[in-house]
Amino acid sequence: MPRKATKAKEGEPQPADAAQEEPVPAPAAPAAALTEAEVGELPKAIVRRLVKDKLSHVAGGEGAEVIVNKDAMAAFAESARIFIHYLSATANDMCKESKRQTISADDVLNALDEMEFSEFVEPLRTSLQEFRNKNADKRSEANKKQKEKRRKLNEETPPEKENDPADDAKENDE
Repeated sequence: MPRKATKAKEGEPQPADAAQEEPVPAPAAPAAALTEAEVGELPKAIVRRLVKDKLSHVAGGEGAEVIVNKDAMAAFAESARIFIHYLSATANDMCKESKRQTISADDVLNALDEMEFSEFVEPLRTSLQEFRNKNADKRSEANKKQKEKRRKLNEETPPEKENDPADDAKENDE
């Protein structure tokens, strides 16, 4: 709420800021806050690892040393970011056409096909199925461990007999 300007009486000292009514600037953002560009960036270490892994396979095997300069890494990262934005927008359009709000894996696969990257659809579908199977195995193992833990816990602590008013009534009748 802006301050009201008050008239100073003659002969009284005026505060330095009373002569100029300027709005107080908003506090600066904390130094740790990310800029808009940094929020949209992909992690550099991941991009570097992906590029080097792929290029080393192409260059002649696991031990092949591949050198990629800093500008090229930035270009790879920016290209990947743009591709992800385009793919997500296309998948979102597919989702909205189906009158849904949640993007599914099938929307992403259909978007790749729509964007004329159909050669990636089958390898991605295979990779997705492997991922699902791996997670299903992990979940079933976790469920088995949880059930075993519960069973052991139930064996260790015998169930306590609860006093049932109906049982008490039967005992009193006898």
